[in-house]
Amino acid sequence: MQGPILVTHHGRPRLVVLAAEEFERLSEGLAAAAPAAANGEVISELSRDNFIANMFEGFMFFDADLRVRYANSVAVASAGLDPRELIGKRADSPEFGELGAILAARLRRVSRTGEAVQFESKGIFNPHRYFESKAFPFQGGVGITFSQLTEVLDLRRDSEVSRARSQAVDGLGVVSQLAVNAMGFIEEINGAFRDLVGFSDAHVLGARLVDLVAPPHRHDFGQAMNLVMQGRSEAYAGRVDFLVRERGHVEVKLSAVRQTHNDVCTGLAVACVPA
Repeated sequence: MQGPILVTHHGRPRLVVLAAEEFERLSEGLAAAAPAAANGEVISELSRDNFIANMFEGFMFFDADLRVRYANSVAVASAGLDPRELIGKRADSPEFGELGAILAARLRRVSRTGEAVQFESKGIFNPHRYFESKAFPFQGGVGITFSQLTEVLDLRRDSEVSRARSQAVDGLGVVSQLAVNAMGFIEEINGAFRDLVGFSDAHVLGARLVDLVAPPHRHDFGQAMNLVMQGRSEAYAGRVDFLVRERGHVEVKLSAVRQTHNDVCTGLAVACVPA
């Protein structure tokens, strides 16, 4: 292996693979630098350059005229440009798009005040992505690190939308909603489900979902839920009888959808209404 290999996932760096000899050399260099650092001496230039080149975040260095003098592999990948197209360009040049002027203003502020600034913004080279950045004085110019926030913001937005939809459904007082974990035990219920079965939270939470089903339907229903849990069926929709306090049972129309995280089943989202 002649040099480090950068492993990416959907274009985002996740792992750097080094030859064993190179890793050992860098480790020895950092270990040797520790006493010097304790005495106020800086890490060697070689170690610093290796760290910047292989860090997870994107890094760019702008000189006093706000021209790009260095960009690590993450920054180059984010820009989608050949390094030769990037090096020497000013932050407010056409290559940086419409947001370049805003970036240049922030870099000038750091250069003028000597203070670091942290901010969130659309991607300079891809406005459909969002980044968290930090700009700071660096070697007579300004250094900037950035990492992508797109996935975090998407998850935050999806969570807010899901919460709002759930509240809207709960407002009707008709649709029962349950959260069932991967072992089949009920973890959350809404008011509509309490009203439907007539049992308190103490009786329902922690109980197996199939135990609330009338005995004649319990086996078939359990088998159907297992198929959804295992991913052999995307969802379930059908009718089932739930046990109800003081009324025997009630027939409901029920749907269940498999929930996953990192392709691993975490449980079921269940909804039902009286048939």
